[in-house]
Amino acid sequence: MAKKSSAHRLRRARRIPRAKHAVVTRAEFNRMVARLNERGQIINDLQKTQNIQFQRLAQLQAELDLIKRAWDKISLRT
Repeated sequence: MAKKSSAHRLRRARRIPRAKHAVVTRAEFNRMVARLNERGQIINDLQKTQNIQFQRLAQLQAELDLIKRAWDKISLRT
């Protein structure tokens, strides 16, 4: 007879304690700063692209509202 497998309980990830003192070379530190700056630039570019998309959506919505109002005026006349 096959044994039923019980649902496995997921354990929470344990926190990693902060080091009291870390020895980091200047080159490692500079590399990390460069990575952070690069990622910050990527985030800024994404935000700019997202703002442009939202502005375009707002323009399209305004155009649709204008068309709808014109359609309503025409349908009321007839």
